Amino acid sequence: MSKYERATVSDPLARHWARKGAAELDMIEATLDLARQLLASGEVEAYAEGENPFHLKPYPWETTETPAEAQCRIFLGTVSDLATGQGHTAWFAAGLAKDENEFRRKLAAHIGHILANGAEVCAGLADFPLSRTFISPPLRQTLEKFDNGKDAPSSFLFLSRWHQNSS
Repeated sequence: MSKYERATVSDPLARHWARKGAAELDMIEATLDLARQLLASGEVEAYAEGENPFHLKPYPWETTETPAEAQCRIFLGTVSDLATGQGHTAWFAAGLAKDENEFRRKLAAHIGHILANGAEVCAGLADFPLSRTFISPPLRQTLEKFDNGKDAPSSFLFLSRWHQNSS
């Protein structure tokens, strides 16, 4: 039995590559030849069963356990998202959490794990980038009470964004 008889043919892929033309097929064939050489030489190993190279490993804060006995307090976070042609978005968040990791998990649910990972985060209501822009005096008073454990809800997250596109 030849290697072609054992392989499963993908008709949609074959049609796709055929539509790209002979030059594309030559490039794919050369690429496959190189891949076979690398595998045969031992320079590259095949992926392990179930291994997915395109599945990103979670950030440490996504998998850590928050200590059950930890007290909730206010955390602040800010992150910028700059994209050419799309503008600039600045995110600001204030929320109750037991630690920075829990706060990032809450933030990630709203802005995604990549931005949450890149966020600058601090515990408490210290002077923090954008805090004077996004936290009004009445909100600051409420956050101070929450940070001290007075009438704090079981969960709280304030999220605000400023988006500017100058194009």
